[in-house]
Amino acid sequence: MAQTGCSSKTLANGIHALVGGSGATIICLPGWPQTAEAFAEVFPLLSKNHQVIVLDPPGLGESAPSTNSYDTKAISNTLAAAAHSELGPSRKYHLVSHDVGAWIAYAWASQHPPSVLSLMIIDSAVPGLAAPLSYPLPDAANVKLWQFSFNRLPDLPEILTQGRERELLNWLFDNKSAHPERITPPKRDHYVACYSKPGAMSIGFAYYRAVPESTRQNREEFGTRKLGVPVLAIGGEIAAGESMRGIIDIAEKSDLSRFVVVKDCGHYVMEEQPEATAKEILEFIADVERAA
Repeated sequence: MAQTGCSSKTLANGIHALVGGSGATIICLPGWPQTAEAFAEVFPLLSKNHQVIVLDPPGLGESAPSTNSYDTKAISNTLAAAAHSELGPSRKYHLVSHDVGAWIAYAWASQHPPSVLSLMIIDSAVPGLAAPLSYPLPDAANVKLWQFSFNRLPDLPEILTQGRERELLNWLFDNKSAHPERITPPKRDHYVACYSKPGAMSIGFAYYRAVPESTRQNREEFGTRKLGVPVLAIGGEIAAGESMRGIIDIAEKSDLSRFVVVKDCGHYVMEEQPEATAKEILEFIADVERAA
């Protein structure tokens, strides 16, 4: 992300971070099958007046693999420890998250409430919070959600994707986007290079294989109380869209929580509509900080 003016750092626990800007802190978490590069287009927009830190989750992008587990309770604690080591224990921050990153961010906000100022969830079905599905899925839903079942299978995903990482990623970007051309060839090359590393696809699948445990945690541990911070839920119009509306129910009643659909947009919201995404994030953060 050289064009953004950020720097690359390795934080505690071997967590890779892209850091830039100054001011109130925004921590961003990407999903699968992406890396911190997913925030390349929104980074310069957010960092004009904020410190922005984009983290690669353990084992993805340039971050070291997890030494514990890939359930979101464990992963969020690993990332929070890295962030707190960088920022200091008293620094508070806003969390912005997409896809699997949102699974992590929900567990993070649930476990570290004194540090979190707000939570933003972009186009994600968080395990245990989304409505249960009935199978077989209609074709339109299956295009969006098939990976939840496929990625959890033992061994078969590795067998079918080894050496064909580019084909898999291109299919996802082409079929889950309203504007696949905005996930440019250089971006795709970066993602393919990251997920073609030995063991990288297996680690991506590990997040999905841990979904039963993450679901249990979200329902039995974190879901017993609502978040005390405002929540912004953003859905891509042709992706999660209106289904994101229910996400704001994870927060205590707050006039600051809100739901937004980004028009002319698929699942890869930050890359497809960076200006609209940054605008919603910055307006939400400004409202939260004015009310503090």
